[in-house]
Amino acid sequence: MKSLKEVLPDPKKVVDLEPEVLGKHVLHVLHSGNGTEIKRSEIAKNMASNYHKDFHHEVAHAVEEALGWLAQQCLMGASPYDQDLIFLTRRGKKVAGDYKEEHPVDIE
Repeated sequence: MKSLKEVLPDPKKVVDLEPEVLGKHVLHVLHSGNGTEIKRSEIAKNMASNYHKDFHHEVAHAVEEALGWLAQQCLMGASPYDQDLIFLTRRGKKVAGDYKEEHPVDIE
């Protein structure tokens, strides 16, 4: 899976982005991974772990906010078999497929 740090190298920028903007980058990273179900409780912590340890806490919180936004937009959902596993919805996969790093796709 691509890391969030590859997409957004500056942890200060990650923390400063609004959830709906960061969410598009997080969606792209999740879509680049193998497998369809990911443990929700580990996503933010794993994405933050690639940054300097001084930023882990803030980045993890920003990613968690972005995950909430993604769920609200029906771009990801909880697995019907295990509520801690998330999957990218059909809409989420479509939006992730339209992603461009310089200009993340607009979600209507």
